[in-house]
Amino acid sequence: MKNTIHIPIVSTAKFTVAVDQINSNRALLPIVLYKKMEDFAINLVIKNQDLNIPNPSLTKLNILKNAYLNDVLKVKSRIKKFNANELLLSVEVYKELREDKDIICNALFSFDLNKNAIDFAS
Repeated sequence: MKNTIHIPIVSTAKFTVAVDQINSNRALLPIVLYKKMEDFAINLVIKNQDLNIPNPSLTKLNILKNAYLNDVLKVKSRIKKFNANELLLSVEVYKELREDKDIICNALFSFDLNKNAIDFAS
């Protein structure tokens, strides 16, 4: 029996940098940033879906700038590739400025899909 996977093409979330997430220079710890991105990707793809999809592998990671205590960061994902074998999910973290966005980090996560377990929703 095949299951259907439902993943929004674009999804967003936000978080505020807290005291327990910074170093002595008040900058966000890289491991916290990575974990936020990974958890976001996992929750988007795997959570609430009755599928046996393994956790993603990190394909690419670019940390471009620091984020600091009390910064409000937005996390945005976009599907880059989606077929019977693989889902590539691009995740970007940024600070939203008045008319622009200040990109902090971006990553590409790869989910290996079992084509026998998934029926693609249209």
